[in-house]
Amino acid sequence: MKPPASRPYRHPDDLRSVIDLILACRAEDRIDPWPPVHDIRTRLGASDDARLWIDERDRPVAFAMIWEGNVFLYFALPCARDETLEAQAIAWATAQTRASAEQHGERAVLCVPVRDDDPYRVALLARTGLRREEWHMIRMRRWLHLPIADPPIPPGFALRSVAGESEAPALVDLHHAAFATASETVAERVNWMRSPAYDSRLDVVAVAPDGSLAAFCRCSLCAEENARLGFASAWVDLIGVHPAYRHRGLGRSLLLLALRNMRDMGLTQALLSVGSWNTLAQRLFESCGFCVVCRVFWHVYDEEMEMAI
Repeated sequence: MKPPASRPYRHPDDLRSVIDLILACRAEDRIDPWPPVHDIRTRLGASDDARLWIDERDRPVAFAMIWEGNVFLYFALPCARDETLEAQAIAWATAQTRASAEQHGERAVLCVPVRDDDPYRVALLARTGLRREEWHMIRMRRWLHLPIADPPIPPGFALRSVAGESEAPALVDLHHAAFATASETVAERVNWMRSPAYDSRLDVVAVAPDGSLAAFCRCSLCAEENARLGFASAWVDLIGVHPAYRHRGLGRSLLLLALRNMRDMGLTQALLSVGSWNTLAQRLFESCGFCVVCRVFWHVYDEEMEMAI
């Protein structure tokens, strides 16, 4: 059989077949469910860093992309699970990262996320020369059929769903206040609220006694995964509290409210991702019934380290 040929991803012509490929991979194996398909769909519309491998009948069998500038994502059907093919994909991503870094006068770094229970890929990346970092991401899950505590509400505060797009400016202001590195715009927030992954019942806020927004918890439906793979899942994407209202339990209260709303919507599991270094967040999630599913370690190509060697 002729080896798969590779070519650049072409948007939007290849979008449907790429989404089908990713969902087929996730149906076949216990692979990392991050990132959700709706995020991949959005990023593909704004990125040139993606490549396809196709068979003799022009059908995609493998796909690679560079996520947020330096994260390598790779999906391959069982018929294309081949060390040579994945090594080609990593070589392509490394070259892309070097070229981009040189253009911007930056250091080239490429990170490859791999589950700790995937010894095949761990060994492959070691042979490729990538270095495993000790810091990692923790994927957690909460089964929604288990009891969910009542969300405690501090005196004078109220918990509710977002009222609609008219609140987008206030939500963006709150996001920026909660996270110094936030860059979300009102237009991006509105676009998110119009996406298939959005449901206002999973976009909840705490309102302070003066009527201002004090905290938020934003979750997203795994709409395509749920429809195609028979799941009933949502991701907890982000929890933020205004600095003036921290240490009152608002983040925990909003998370519990979101979990109750998920259960009332007929969903069966909530997923989230948290950094290994963020022990405070881990304790919060564990207190709300989340358990570790897997740990995802970063295997890194670092141009500076390569030059030192």
